[in-house]
Amino acid sequence: MLRLRTVSASAGFTFVELLIVVSLIALMSLIAVPWFVKIAQRNQLKSAGREIQTTLLAARMRAVRQNVNTSVLVTTAAPTGDRHVLDTIVADPPAPTPTPVPISKFDIPNKNVAFVALPAGQKITFAGDGRMVTPGGSATSITFRGVSGATALNQITITTHANGRVEVITPVAWQ
Repeated sequence: MLRLRTVSASAGFTFVELLIVVSLIALMSLIAVPWFVKIAQRNQLKSAGREIQTTLLAARMRAVRQNVNTSVLVTTAAPTGDRHVLDTIVADPPAPTPTPVPISKFDIPNKNVAFVALPAGQKITFAGDGRMVTPGGSATSITFRGVSGATALNQITITTHANGRVEVITPVAWQ
């Protein structure tokens, strides 16, 4: 009762099978890479929105805590520049310093964000009671979009209301 072991002639994969598997992997990566790039761009845009909102809320808290007018000044990058700048300044500094002094500074890379609309004077000012100081007492907005291939549907708007509330409005459907 001897059993003979037979050795299979197919001990591995053929070249054609390997070629098919590699081509399927390449096809899936061609589909997945643009999707991941879009996700990364959306996340950069959302992150910039959260940072701008945080800067505005911090300026409002500083205005209330110190009972002085505090502003956030948005300086957009020059065409050849690489950063947009958000400066938080005390709008009405105490007597020893007659000119506004920057308190904090936040940079946003020019390659991530392009501003579409800014408030008058590119500045939002909060009073010591936390309300926004604005002519006419209405809300003001900062609108921006992504730079590379972004459409109007991919815009984020940060609205500051007269009562000091800061609201971020993101797109419902991203493209």
